[in-house]
Amino acid sequence: DGTARVWNAEKGSLLLVLAGHTSYVWGCAFAPDGKRIVTAGGRKACVWCAETGECQLTIEGEHTDALTCCCFSHDGKYILTSSWDQTARIWKATDGTQVKTLRHEDVVYNCTFSSNDKLIVTACQDKSVRIWDTQRGQLKHTLAGHSDYVRYSCFSTDG
Repeated sequence: DGTARVWNAEKGSLLLVLAGHTSYVWGCAFAPDGKRIVTAGGRKACVWCAETGECQLTIEGEHTDALTCCCFSHDGKYILTSSWDQTARIWKATDGTQVKTLRHEDVVYNCTFSSNDKLIVTACQDKSVRIWDTQRGQLKHTLAGHSDYVRYSCFSTDG
């Protein structure tokens, strides 16, 4: 319905409705400090105040197809998005300025930062997982061997 909802898990009560997307919301994540929420839907990401539900920042114009995932870096300075447009993109969380584009050969379903923010992992429709150098935006490793799409990927806490 183009919204993300924030619930109190203990009480089961609705706290916020984040309305601002025109299609499905495919991803959401809290900032490490808990003060902001990023959502991904359509061709844009929105950053919301976690207390008021006010949209503080809209990131759009660079992705050419629907977003599939979003997250904050662990230091809260960056936002990472992935998309059907075969890219993952790094943005400044303060103003939405694009920092890097990580180009792939197929749809990118999932993306996340390592715990020290030095690496990024992406999961792809081409049956691979890719590891990227965050600072340089360069591909470090392509991990192949899956027999079907890879929808999710993550790092262990020690990278």
